[in-house]
Amino acid sequence: MYEVTPTSAGGGNETVLHRFDDNGTDGVTPGSGALFTDALKNLYGTTELGGTRRGGTIFRLTHRSNGRWGETVLYNFSEGSSGWFPAAGVVMDKAGDLYGTTVDGGTSCDCGVVYRLAPGRKGKWTYTVLHAFSGIDGAIPVSNLVLDDKGNLYGGTALGGTYGFGVVFELTP
Repeated sequence: MYEVTPTSAGGGNETVLHRFDDNGTDGVTPGSGALFTDALKNLYGTTELGGTRRGGTIFRLTHRSNGRWGETVLYNFSEGSSGWFPAAGVVMDKAGDLYGTTVDGGTSCDCGVVYRLAPGRKGKWTYTVLHAFSGIDGAIPVSNLVLDDKGNLYGGTALGGTYGFGVVFELTP
């Protein structure tokens, strides 16, 4: 992860915030979706692979007092019906719950899922599949979700639907 700060000469200075490596705990291949910034300026995102179960991660980067950023892996994905390969980023609701999608997992078609990751006691997070795509309702959700003030989630899939070319979907609480 990096940050580019504009310079007065019209260019930019790059600062590395975190280097992902394949060390068995850290994620690798940061997702192509946007990062989410909370009120405390923490950054939340996904990695498509890596982590302790090799199916990707949801992470938080926290700015530390020494000027460096520290990573906390909030969830490790693994192959299976609960979803894995989170290509998109996450969004956060007012309660601090994170929402996102995975490209793989879910039903027998392996079409992906929409999930919620809710903060709990003592730093523990609870993962819940909100919807598993079946193909006819969409497949391979690869873009960031949009969350409205009523808690509705909106997104799109790359494939599936009536003609096989993807769908735009809404999930209501």
